[in-house]
Amino acid sequence: MDSTKKLMVGIFVGGCLLLFGVGLFLIGNSNQLFTKSFQVYAEFKKITGIQNGGKVRVAGMDAGTVVRIEVPTHPEGKFRIYFKIIEKLHPLVRQDSEVTIQTDGLLGNKYLQIDAGTSFSAPARENAMIHGKEPFDWGDLMDQISVTVKEVNGILLHVKDQLSATLVQVESAVKSANLLMIDARPHVNSILASAKDISADLHEIIDGVQEGRGTVGALFKDEKLYASVKRSVDQTEVAVNHLRDATASAKKVVAKVEDSEIVPEVQRTVKNLQQITRQVKDAVEKFEAAGGDGGASENLQRTLAGAREAMSDLSDNTEALKHNFFFKGFFRRRGFFDLGALNVTEYRNPRFGKDFKQYRLWFATEDLFRKDAGGAEVLSAQGKAKLDEAMTQVLAFPRNGPLILEGFASDGTVSQQYLAGRRRAVRVQAYIVDQFRLRPAYVGVISLGSDAAFNKTAKDGVGLVSFYK
Repeated sequence: MDSTKKLMVGIFVGGCLLLFGVGLFLIGNSNQLFTKSFQVYAEFKKITGIQNGGKVRVAGMDAGTVVRIEVPTHPEGKFRIYFKIIEKLHPLVRQDSEVTIQTDGLLGNKYLQIDAGTSFSAPARENAMIHGKEPFDWGDLMDQISVTVKEVNGILLHVKDQLSATLVQVESAVKSANLLMIDARPHVNSILASAKDISADLHEIIDGVQEGRGTVGALFKDEKLYASVKRSVDQTEVAVNHLRDATASAKKVVAKVEDSEIVPEVQRTVKNLQQITRQVKDAVEKFEAAGGDGGASENLQRTLAGAREAMSDLSDNTEALKHNFFFKGFFRRRGFFDLGALNVTEYRNPRFGKDFKQYRLWFATEDLFRKDAGGAEVLSAQGKAKLDEAMTQVLAFPRNGPLILEGFASDGTVSQQYLAGRRRAVRVQAYIVDQFRLRPAYVGVISLGSDAAFNKTAKDGVGLVSFYK
C-alpha cells in the first residue's frame, strides 16, 4: 500500500515537472530565449507607449522584443530603446533601415516596426544605432489644423475688407463714367446731326450727276464733251511719252548723284521721317482706340450697375432682418448693433447693451495725440503704444458684443465740441481696426462732447468701452 502511494506521488511529481519544463520551453521560445539574436537600438523624442518586452517586427514579421529603455538626462535628449532581433532576419536589417512606432490595430499595443533596408547598405552591426522616425501624433495634427483655420479666417476677413474697399472704388468709377457719358451726349448728338446733313447733301449731288447737272454730270451725258475729253487724253498720252524720255535723262543724272555723298544723307533723312510718321500713326491709333467701342463700355456699365443693385438689395435685406420682429431678439443677443446709425440718445438709453457686461478704459488727449505741422491732432507713438497695451486687455474678453469709442472735447461751441470729439474717436477707431484686424461693423464711434454724465474724471480724451457676455 505504501509502495503504491509512493509510486502515485512520484508519477504526479514527475508529471508536474514535465509540464513545468514544457511551459518554460514554450514561454522561452515565444520570447526567442533559445534563439540566436543580435541587439541594436534606436532613439526617439517620444516613445508613445512602448514598454519593456514590447514586440519588434521586421517587415511585418515578429522578430524580437524590447530589452530596455534609457530615459534622457536633459530635456533636449531622446529616449534610447534597445531591442533584440532574431539572427535569421539579420540580412533584412541594414544600416539604412528605419524604425517606427506603430499601433497593433486601432486600439492595440504599441510595437516597433523595422523596414527592410536596401541592398546597397551593409547589415546592421551588433549594438549599432538604427535611424528612428518620430511617431505620428493626432494631437499635434489637430493643433496645426486649428492654427491653420485661424490664419485662414484672418485672411478671409482681410480679403473681405479689401473687397469692400474695391466695390466702393468701382462704384465711384461707374458714377464718373455716367457723368462723362452725360457730358458727351450733346456732342454725339451734334455729330450725328452733321452726318445726317452730309448724307443728304451727298444724295443730292449724286442725283444731280445722274441728271446731267454740273461739270461731272455733263461729262456723263454730253457726247461732245466726251469727245473733247478723249482728244485731251490722247494729247496727254503724247506728253507722257515725252515725259518718259525726259525721265530717262533724269535717271542718268540721278545715277551721277548716287555716286556722290548726297544720297546717304538723303536716305538717313527719309528714314528719320518714316520713323516719325510711324510714331504719329501709333499715337493716333491709340487715341482712336481710347475713344471708340462704346459697346464694351456699355456692357461694363450694365454689369457694374447690376452688381451694385445686388449688393444694395443684400444690404437692405440684412438690415430688414435685424429689425424684424422674429429675428430682432436673435441679433440683439448676438451683438449685431447698427453702429453706423447709432446716435447719442440711443447710446444714453439704459436699454443699450443692458444684457452685456462693460469693460471701460479712459485715455486723456495729451496721452494719445500730438499736433502735426498744420495744427491737426494725430496719434503719437506714445498714444499708439498705450492703445496696443489696452487692446491686449480688451481682446482677452469674448468678442460677442460691440466695441464703442467715445470722443470727448470741452473747448468751443457745442457743435465744435461734437466735431472735435468725433475726430478723436474716428482716429482711434481707424488705428485699432487696422492694427488688430477688427471688423469695422463691430467698432462704433460716438461723440459725447463735454457730457459730464459719461466723463466725470476728465474733459478731453477718448473712452474705450467693450461690451461682452
